[in-house]
Amino acid sequence: MGLSIFTYIVSDFQQNARIVVDNDTQKAMIIDPGADVELLFNASQHFSVDFIVLTHCHIDHAGGVKALLELFKKNKKTIPKLAYHNKDTVLAQSIEMVATMYGLSGNYKNVPKCDIDLENHDTFILGNSEFKCLFTPGHAPGHICLYYDKPTFKLHNEFSQTLNCNQLLIGGDTLFFGGQGRTDLPYCNHNDLIKSIRNTLLSLPNSTLVCSGHGQNTTIGNERNFHS
Repeated sequence: MGLSIFTYIVSDFQQNARIVVDNDTQKAMIIDPGADVELLFNASQHFSVDFIVLTHCHIDHAGGVKALLELFKKNKKTIPKLAYHNKDTVLAQSIEMVATMYGLSGNYKNVPKCDIDLENHDTFILGNSEFKCLFTPGHAPGHICLYYDKPTFKLHNEFSQTLNCNQLLIGGDTLFFGGQGRTDLPYCNHNDLIKSIRNTLLSLPNSTLVCSGHGQNTTIGNERNFHS
């Protein structure tokens, strides 16, 4: 019953990629595979991977998607459906340009067209588990978070502290421990990010664990002190 969440620090940007597993059905989704996709592919082979989900399409969260899909095809595995918000399409098609600017060309690829447009989903179903799909623009125009409102989850690998929480948020780059996502990049909007935090995320219970896209976990209760 419930979820198992496996966190792996990947890419040149020290990004938290995750494999989320519905324990009842052993169905899984890979969230934000920015790089090191062979590691993520091998770690996911105990499960049935139905989805690759992107909180947003910046290079460090999405640059490994194409290579990961190719691994599934090469190994004759069922191809997971790719899900992200359509407002991030421009970012999805800019990754190779950004990689060249950073001197990382060849390591990161543009993201294929999504199979599932998260603009059209208030909920997201993985096996027997249901998430609320929260639209949280600001750090990226199509940024989303996934909210799980039950205490039935267990964390593994990096950042495995549940901090006595009863709910879970896969938060991407909206909230960090004592901070928030950058808004000095193209297509970011500081005002939108503040609205997303105050109007959407701070409406969640204080006992919500926030699994961020970089660094350690935090809680909504803790971040309320910084963003109220």
